[in-house]
Amino acid sequence: MFYKVNLLSDEVFNKIQEKKPKEWDYEFCDYVYEDITNHKVFITNLGKCTQTDARPLSDEVLKKYLDLLFKEIDIIKPKVIITFGNQVSSIILNKKISVSENRKICQKIKINENIYKVYPVYYPVGNGIFNMDKSIEDINWIIKNELKEEVNI
Repeated sequence: MFYKVNLLSDEVFNKIQEKKPKEWDYEFCDYVYEDITNHKVFITNLGKCTQTDARPLSDEVLKKYLDLLFKEIDIIKPKVIITFGNQVSSIILNKKISVSENRKICQKIKINENIYKVYPVYYPVGNGIFNMDKSIEDINWIIKNELKEEVNI
């Protein structure tokens, strides 16, 4: 998805495609993260934990990490925040969010004295893969309308 919205170089994308998941090492991860950084993208996860399987995390677990996420946001001070999926968007914005009803609609959160723009986007993993095209469309729209001077599109 990052490649399709021009936030990952051709070279890095091609090298990712060549590697099997178990072939990723720290050096390769640094290589990928450097490219993402060069595109002025910061990626984080609300759930700062892992499980032995791919079960979704409960709202209660995710809410435990909200303060840490807000600290990260306040350090980075992003121009735009993209949240993936109804669950994470709802928790971060502290209100019920349906991505289908909030596509390309700017929400706002206040962290300390800073106001941040938040755009809920479909979660493009698992069953969300069926909405990948909508995720790409929305992210391209956000880049064009919110970040046109910061990102070469």
